[in-house]
Amino acid sequence: MRYKHIVFVGVSLITTLCLLSGLMYYYNQDECPVGTFLCFNSTTCMPQRSWCNGVPDCPHSDDESTENCFDMHGNWDWFMKERDWGNLKNCDIFDVSVKCIYNACRVTCANYTDVPKNLSSNVTAIFLTDNLLTHLSRDALSRYPEIRLLYLDNNNIIELEKGTFLHQSKLFWLILTNNSISEVLPGHLTGLDKLETLLLDQNKIVTADFSDLENSTTAYLINLSKNMLTTSALKLPRLPTLTEIILDGNHFESITEDLFAGCPALKSLSMEDNSVSSIGENAFRNLQQLVELNLAYNRIVTIPSNVFRPVNNLSKLLIGYNPVAELPMTLFNPLRNLRSLSVEDINMDNMDKNMFDVFPRLDFVYFKKFHYCMTYAPKVQKCRPISDGVSSMSHLLDKPLLRAAVWSISCVTCLSNTLVLWGRFTAKDENRVLSIMIRNLAVSDILMGIYLFIIAIEDARFRDNYKEEASTWMSSWPCTILGALAMTSSEVSVLILSFMSVERFILIAAPLKCHRAMTSQAASSSMIVIWIIGLILALVPIIHWRSSTRFYGVNGMCFPLHIDDPYLIGWEYSAFIFLGLNLVGLVIIGYVYVAMFASIWRTRRATPLSVGDSEFALRFFLIVLTDAACWAPIIALKILAMMKYPVPPDLHAWVVIFILPLNSAVNPLLYTFTTPKFRERLNEGWFRKVRSYISRKHSRQDSQASANTNKSMITDRNVIQPIWTEYDDDDDDDDKKRTAPFLEDEELRSERQD
Repeated sequence: MRYKHIVFVGVSLITTLCLLSGLMYYYNQDECPVGTFLCFNSTTCMPQRSWCNGVPDCPHSDDESTENCFDMHGNWDWFMKERDWGNLKNCDIFDVSVKCIYNACRVTCANYTDVPKNLSSNVTAIFLTDNLLTHLSRDALSRYPEIRLLYLDNNNIIELEKGTFLHQSKLFWLILTNNSISEVLPGHLTGLDKLETLLLDQNKIVTADFSDLENSTTAYLINLSKNMLTTSALKLPRLPTLTEIILDGNHFESITEDLFAGCPALKSLSMEDNSVSSIGENAFRNLQQLVELNLAYNRIVTIPSNVFRPVNNLSKLLIGYNPVAELPMTLFNPLRNLRSLSVEDINMDNMDKNMFDVFPRLDFVYFKKFHYCMTYAPKVQKCRPISDGVSSMSHLLDKPLLRAAVWSISCVTCLSNTLVLWGRFTAKDENRVLSIMIRNLAVSDILMGIYLFIIAIEDARFRDNYKEEASTWMSSWPCTILGALAMTSSEVSVLILSFMSVERFILIAAPLKCHRAMTSQAASSSMIVIWIIGLILALVPIIHWRSSTRFYGVNGMCFPLHIDDPYLIGWEYSAFIFLGLNLVGLVIIGYVYVAMFASIWRTRRATPLSVGDSEFALRFFLIVLTDAACWAPIIALKILAMMKYPVPPDLHAWVVIFILPLNSAVNPLLYTFTTPKFRERLNEGWFRKVRSYISRKHSRQDSQASANTNKSMITDRNVIQPIWTEYDDDDDDDDKKRTAPFLEDEELRSERQD
């Protein structure tokens, strides 16, 4: 029955801790945590990375809506353009097929393998979306000269015959999206004198020659995205009115000086997700009217210094997600009209402070790291990302609960481990080997308390002014040293606890296999080796990334868990530490303590479980529980983050303040304060003095109130007697026999022999 009691206590403790942690985390959130946003008409909060990523995540898919995903800067002329949709409201309809539906002079047909031939000759719009067309013959549209709109998207058209559109002089909107067209050659677009919009995206085009549209005064937009075009395979003649061209998702390897030379009216050029690695110095020389330029997701390493000089009207520039080695400020000097700038995934650690202040109209800016917003663009209101999961624009620690917790946890950790050191250094009858290990563990845990204490001080120093100091703080050597201090504490604690577990296991679970007890000299040498290893583990990233000190300076806490952005600088080393060393340490400790408990339980199963045994089992259980509660969440979060599972950004601060120091705060309780000998010293020392003081005080009060001296003496004896009875030697021995020893060699071996 006592084992059931132990399990009940353990499960209750876990449930209570989880419930309290969940309630604290929940009630200290805003409407949505920093870095997440509320879905429309629901209580769901989605992280920033889930918005506008092409995958609906919100219950009503509003994370992919145009209202939320569109940065409205750039060229929108195409949407505002007035068009001649045709004035005919009634058509001469003679033979209406059941597969077609008329709406005035607009007709929609379904399940056709060819363009229907029995439609009204006056139709102004034909919608053949999602049909079965594979080929457009020369005479397929010759009966419909009034067509303005022609939708042939989502078919399987492989070939266009030359002269197909010869009689469509009024057609201005041609949609051929999502077909299997492989080439556009001279003759394919002949006759399209009024063509304004041509959509050829999501085909298999390897060659595109638009000579048929040369000198067109109506051509406005051409979309060739998601094809297989290269720089040499695209021929754009002189198109004096072409305003927008979309070339995303092709295989362009460069932007040459003559590629867009014939498009002087171009206002929007998008070449996202290509293989562009070089840009000609004069590639945009004739594009003085360019307003929007998208070169994101390419292979651009170097950008010519004067490439943006001709495009001084540019209001939106996207060059993020390129392996740009250097981004000099002089590159952007001509762009004084810039309203939106995306430089995501580009390192800008060595740029001038407040470098974007020269753009008075800048409204949107997108960076790789949160602190870039505060360092380089503090005057830009709409800056992304809006958080690094720890800090806000004003404070190092954004939540009031985090600020209070960091002070309290640091004080508890430092004071409790200082008390451990006092107890272990002043004890005369302690096991010296175990005492050496506990002392070193306490020193390691104190370092974690010091780390949190300094973070609390820096938070107070930066209060309401963090955005001006963030970059300086995170790139400073104090931040780097502070991070190394926390890393040393964490890893030395892991190594000491693992070493202690194995050493105890050898003595307790296998006492008859001729294992010699460790000497104090061997224990001291082992601790020195562990401290050297811990220091090396903390200093390696400082040396390796010495040019930037960014391994520890990835956030304001100066501790790189890599859960908010799993692939930042040094992510491989972070994975080695937390998914390698710490995971192995957790497995060792868990296995060893379970094996020790099983070994001791087997020797005692023939006898009833005593109160001391219950305490012994419960403490074993708590040791494994606290180790798992400290490292398992961090390991799990890192695995989830590396699998690209959306981890809330603000979890980082909660993990660093509440979970990482858990072992440091609880170790004194598990390894010192609850041991029988330490309780005995407290009982014989402090508690006895307190009770004696209280007894003497009561004795004096009774003496003053008594008029009879003999009654006063009797009262004094009655008060003193319980104190001596409380600490009678025989009772003390009985207590030692009842209390199951833990982590003390001589006592554990005597229990094992029993």
